[in-house]
Amino acid sequence: MKNIRLMVGMVGFGLAAGSLLAQSGSVNEPKEAISNGGVNHTIHADPVVGQPFSAEQVMKKGRTLTDGVNITHFGHHFVARDSAGRVRVEQPCGCDPAHEQLIEVYVVDPVAHTMTKWRLGGDSPKIAYVSKLPEKEPREVAPVRAPGAGSGRPQPIITTEELPVTMIDNLPMKVVKTTTIVPAGRSGNDAPITKVHELWTSEELKLTFMEQWEDPRMGVRTVGLANFLRAEPDPALFRPPSGYQLKDAKEAAKERAEKLADSM
Repeated sequence: MKNIRLMVGMVGFGLAAGSLLAQSGSVNEPKEAISNGGVNHTIHADPVVGQPFSAEQVMKKGRTLTDGVNITHFGHHFVARDSAGRVRVEQPCGCDPAHEQLIEVYVVDPVAHTMTKWRLGGDSPKIAYVSKLPEKEPREVAPVRAPGAGSGRPQPIITTEELPVTMIDNLPMKVVKTTTIVPAGRSGNDAPITKVHELWTSEELKLTFMEQWEDPRMGVRTVGLANFLRAEPDPALFRPPSGYQLKDAKEAAKERAEKLADSM
């Protein structure tokens, strides 16, 4: 909880590739796909209209070595959603030879069922690739199996509890804590290992605000929304910049394959 409270503090002064599934009703009902601002989560999430926002998804990963040395990594990217349910996610993708940061931009449009992708920075080609997204089909519930069914290995013990509602940025958050105890002998361990996962979700916005994983083997990883603004983003964010050419992604891939074949 120490790291959770630290991230809540970040949210207080302006506190977030990929889908997360948030519990919706009983275990026998389909689960709702909720985004946390990552690219993969955005692609697979259920559309949300009338709930615009912009934020920065922040990732923190820390681990303490046996000699006491702390290793910490940070990552962040911009994300925005408009009232029509369109979502823009910016993903850093390295630097060009002049050390200028390159950014991949993804815009998912649940109405047009398209994803448009383009690159910013450096000498990136001014082309925006449009892909057609498949229609979402109703999700089916996988049959519930008893833990360890069909296996002689010791099985993890998993418990889930709902913690008291917490306010972040004046929004009530549903907090779910899942504790997994990996028994001795399950993963080569000679003693039980305890893992903890906590999920903070705004049911009003259909958005995961924060998620934290604690595993003594991997350390602590936290993903949360920072600099959160609940307002309509600039409409220009959801279309390619002026001067960019729109291309069908499949046709572009076919052209590249043909050029490659001709050069061989």
